Amino acid sequence: MVKKEFLFNTSFNTKEELFQGATEFLVRKGYVSEAFETALNTREKAFPTGLPTVPPVAIPHTDGTFVKKDTILCIVNQQEIVFNEMGGDEEDIVRPRVFFMLVLSEGETHLAQLQNLIEKIQGGELVAKSLGAKNLEEFERAVNLYL
Repeated sequence: MVKKEFLFNTSFNTKEELFQGATEFLVRKGYVSEAFETALNTREKAFPTGLPTVPPVAIPHTDGTFVKKDTILCIVNQQEIVFNEMGGDEEDIVRPRVFFMLVLSEGETHLAQLQNLIEKIQGGELVAKSLGAKNLEEFERAVNLYL
């Protein structure tokens, strides 16, 4: 099982701010190198990670080159952030407040976790309970219960 980390009630305004703040947190905790932020931005431009679920979610990730230790960084932001839709056209956007950042070094683990995560997101409870959390503890409980 992959360890989870949490950022709750953040105030990022753009995906670039989100990637910067998440990378700073992950570097401080020893999960990634500083180059992770650039890799996230590059990959997101080429392969968007916004899911048009209700409510929408994004699963930002990149290859494992910059990962030192595996984790899934779970984030609830105060406001929506514009993300392009996974597999969509350039004008297809979603506005998630919940993000599950995959920080995984190995491709096989990455694919398995991505598939599991998408399945859990489509179930609805994970995102609904995450958005309904009133504090960090409730958010952690919801994620640990549904993911």
